[in-house]
Amino acid sequence: MPAAFTSPRRSRPGHPLRCHLRRAAGLDHNPLCRRADRARSRLVVTAVLLAVLSVAAALATAQVLLHDMRAEAQRTAAHRHQVTATTLAAATDTSGQPLGTAQTRATWTVAGDSRTGTVKVLSGTPQGAQVPLWVDDAGAPTEAPLGESQMAVSAASYGLITLAGAGTVFGVVLVLCRGVLDRRAAAEWEDDWELVEPFWSGRTGRPGTGER
Repeated sequence: MPAAFTSPRRSRPGHPLRCHLRRAAGLDHNPLCRRADRARSRLVVTAVLLAVLSVAAALATAQVLLHDMRAEAQRTAAHRHQVTATTLAAATDTSGQPLGTAQTRATWTVAGDSRTGTVKVLSGTPQGAQVPLWVDDAGAPTEAPLGESQMAVSAASYGLITLAGAGTVFGVVLVLCRGVLDRRAAAEWEDDWELVEPFWSGRTGRPGTGER
């Protein structure tokens, strides 16, 4: 029996980034590869490197900010204490307060000293309710120290802002560079076409071709 015919296996194209790397490094010896193609490949490789650097800068920014916020939170927590306050009236004053919160008068004790003042509580808190209250070393109402989740969200937000800013700047620069490359490539193509077109079209009598 005749041997079974086996079709030749088609070579698969390489990974696009690997092809751009080879072309950018001058290792692509394809005769159809022009100088403009190498310049575009170098631009692609540069874009990838800038994207990696942008992500690295965003992560570094978030890590530094998170470290600083944790240190600040520890210093702040050392001078803030939680006590229990008793409301002196129902919480009805919601002017200028976040949704779901209100202000009311309350009393609390710090180091045996009774204090009275305006505190923030949940809307609808009745009179005589006991609510947690953060105070500073002087016994005055203050904000609670930042929690881990709050610090993580803040650091991530600043990291994303850094990434967006760097990406925008790099993107504009790359688009401008791509425009310059395209204009240069078009000019080179026109120059090459001036030499090739007479032979391709059969009009070899065109001036500059060296033939009559």
